[in-house]
Parts: sequence; C-alpha cells; structure tokens
Amino acid sequence: MWDLRRKETIFYLRVSYMKRVLTAILFAFAFAALPANAFTMDVQAGVVNHVSELSRFNLNIYGHLWYPIDQMLFVGVGSGYQEIDNVSLVPVSGSLWIRLPIGGQTLPVLTGDLGYLIGKDHQLFWKVGGGADIKNGDYSSILLMGGYEFLDHVGKGYAFVQAGILIEL
Repeated sequence: MWDLRRKETIFYLRVSYMKRVLTAILFAFAFAALPANAFTMDVQAGVVNHVSELSRFNLNIYGHLWYPIDQMLFVGVGSGYQEIDNVSLVPVSGSLWIRLPIGGQTLPVLTGDLGYLIGKDHQLFWKVGGGADIKNGDYSSILLMGGYEFLDHVGKGYAFVQAGILIEL
C-alpha cells in the first residue's frame, strides 16, 4: 500500500517537473523568434476630470507594453491606476499608438485604448487622445498627451492630460 502511494507521488513530481521544463523551453522559443528590439514601454502620469467639472482633479497613472509593427505604429496592452470621484480603479486595455510622419524631433501622436476598469465601480471604457512625442535620443522620448475617456456604465466623458516617458527597448 505504502509502496503504491510512493510510486504515485514520484510520478506526480516527475510530471510536474516535466511541465515546468516544457513551459520554460516554449517560453524561450517564443521570445527567441522576436527581434531584439521587439518591446517598447511607456509610463505616464497626469489628471483626469469630468468634462463639465474641470475644477476637480483626479489622479491618473498609466503604462503600456508595446509591440512595434514599425517605427510609427505600435499595438499593446496597458494598465495603471485611476481615481475618479474618489473611487479607485485599475484599467486594463488593448491599445494602439500611431506616430504621424510630420516633423523631425517632435512627432504628433494618436492613441486609442479599449478596455475594462476594475474596482468598486467596474465598467467598460474607451479613450482616444493625441499629443507630442519629443525624441530624447534613439531609444527614448518625452510624452505630452491629452484626450477624452468615456466610461460606459456611468455614461460620462472625461478629459485627461498627462506627461511621461517612452522607452524603446
């Protein structure tokens, strides 16, 4: 009886170990196929306010991990922290970033996010915006952004202004 349980335990440990090894190998192959500069990230902080009440300032911190299609177009995922009317929310979204080929050191940018706000007042949201991508060097930029965010459940529109940094890895 004890011998059978011991064999079962050893079998489950081996299967668990093999799953971990297989997962590590698949993970390594997945990233080996991507180019070395495949990921880009940004972090931004600012304020978000209801359009009709521009006197109340709510904290807005947001970041993205981007996959560059080319130098002008990125797709990615975003998350952060947002306070709206004293309610803390965590946004999770799919995102699009488009640099417009106008200018040299400073490029205009269009952005869009569609996602879900997790928190006490959880709901679907979308936001569109634009701004300036001011190149620091070959791999970093200063961002000055603004735009409009719509909360589906509440049915209200919010304006946001934020600044941050973009790092192209």
